[in-house]
Amino acid sequence: MHEIALIFTCLAIGIILRWSGRLPDTATKTLGGWVINVALPAAALRSVHDLKLQPDWWFAAATPWIGVVLAIIVIVPICRAFGWSTQRTGALLLVGGWGNTSFVGLPMIAAFAGSQWLGLGIVIDLFGSYLALSTLGLAIASIASAGKLDWRLVAKRIITFPPFIAILVAFATNHLERPEWLTQMVTALAETLTPLALAAVGYALRLDRLSGRLGALGVGLGYRLLAAPLAIMLMYLALRQGGDPVAKVAMLEMAMPPMLGASIIAMDHDLEPDLVALLIGVGVPLSMLTAWGWWSIISLL
Repeated sequence: MHEIALIFTCLAIGIILRWSGRLPDTATKTLGGWVINVALPAAALRSVHDLKLQPDWWFAAATPWIGVVLAIIVIVPICRAFGWSTQRTGALLLVGGWGNTSFVGLPMIAAFAGSQWLGLGIVIDLFGSYLALSTLGLAIASIASAGKLDWRLVAKRIITFPPFIAILVAFATNHLERPEWLTQMVTALAETLTPLALAAVGYALRLDRLSGRLGALGVGLGYRLLAAPLAIMLMYLALRQGGDPVAKVAMLEMAMPPMLGASIIAMDHDLEPDLVALLIGVGVPLSMLTAWGWWSIISLL
């Protein structure tokens, strides 16, 4: 899959650019600024347009929200037990709580479940991961960054958050025909999301800073790649829906590696960027193995 090759290539480009010294030390912030203010909104505008929804897809779309709530229940007490900072806690919640249900998730759906389920994958990504990130995720980042809860500040950041605005605009204009030039422009801007986000992560990735972060890395990836998919699978089994194809796609999406958009937001709020980069840099390659393992189990249900 060329998408997987692009992931490793862009990570490598970011690492090489840091080694070369050709970009300033603030490159991660600059690249992240483009992702948040341009690429993510464009991705929302592209995904919503002409999207066909099925009534039985809504519960599947709720699974990323359930995964995030579970992350708060699981990760916050662990962080408090270890005496970790609010910045580290916020980083683990954002990068561990959100899965990459789009750029990694959609190719995985096509490869394992079949391309006929890509529409469901887009719904899970947009109404689940994406919408949750634009609201609950931004609230977590704001609270962790400030070290306290300021509802007015959180509300202001959400309603002025470009991806959230883009989702509202996309819903309001979804019934309107778009001229071809506008569609092409939105698509071109949206396609900068993965390359620039991964380059930003690669630029920030420092394996020499792994010391002192192994425990946090284990907690974040342990939840993201193991606990979250297991919890959603058990939930569907308890509801006696484990054999439903829609449920199987939702379970597969919950086995995805950390979400790039969530990592960029964490970095933008200075939530331990070194740890965030490690979670992505280690989590994405590792997920190639764990996702296959989860699908092997899911397909037997």
